Amino acid sequence: MVFAALWLGGQAALVLTAGGRPDHIFGFRMFPEASTIEIHLWRDTGVGAMRAPGGEWSARDGAGQLRHFSWRDRVRDPILSSIDARVFASYGVDAQLARLERALDDVADHVPEDSETRRLRAEVVVRRNGGEPTTVSLRSHARNP
Repeated sequence: MVFAALWLGGQAALVLTAGGRPDHIFGFRMFPEASTIEIHLWRDTGVGAMRAPGGEWSARDGAGQLRHFSWRDRVRDPILSSIDARVFASYGVDAQLARLERALDDVADHVPEDSETRRLRAEVVVRRNGGEPTTVSLRSHARNP
């Protein structure tokens, strides 16, 4: 009886707190969110912000050699790897923005050869349920190239 009561209480707590999590996991939604996002990737460098069209960029390494980098080398998710394209925000906008924020940090951590990029930035055009577009800016943590 005690185990069953604790288990039911735990399940109820997960359901009642679902709205406070970006992915709303354990929350029931009869009708899913019909929102879209469009991610535009930027690199903050010592000479200013530089666009990374299609998630691709070239930068010099520590030895001065020009190297090519791609967002898709690290980010394999079909939604987050779609740079400069309008895509359906599966699981909702908040969940995708939270995942994108973690992806920015991950890519920033895994391009050590890029000696020019100080931080990665995403400008995300969000259209919630067909409404007017708004722009959300996300940034990775600062790098020490």
